[in-house]
Amino acid sequence: MATQMTRPVPASAWPRDFQNIVQQFFGDDAPLEGSFAPALDVAETDEGFTLHVEIPGVKTEDVEVSIEDNVLTVSGKRDFYEETEKDSYKRVERRFGRFHRAVRLPDRVDPERIEAEFADGLLTVTVPKAESAKPRRIEVSKK
Repeated sequence: MATQMTRPVPASAWPRDFQNIVQQFFGDDAPLEGSFAPALDVAETDEGFTLHVEIPGVKTEDVEVSIEDNVLTVSGKRDFYEETEKDSYKRVERRFGRFHRAVRLPDRVDPERIEAEFADGLLTVTVPKAESAKPRRIEVSKK
């Protein structure tokens, strides 16, 4: 019985093939505007949670941070480049329009002390834990 051997596909062909599939699916006329979800990182410490949201090209006044029923929501909009016409671009991969991210937080946070800072396209939201949720040391007394 003969064993059939297959040749591996050269690695250099994969990016080109993938690009062709994406272009066939989306076409070259993918919409420039619509809704999108920015990248988000969440870190936890003993003191609380820190969320980092990437939203370059967004003005501070176009960002909204809110909390309701322990769901933290970051939303806003990113406008298309003001100085140029859309028709002059041959390729646009960045998304423009409304954005929205929502993260359910644990019940052990203090929503009254949440703070948000925005600098260099990165929104940093600090969510402190409630005092009752923080670890604490219990003194052991000698009898």
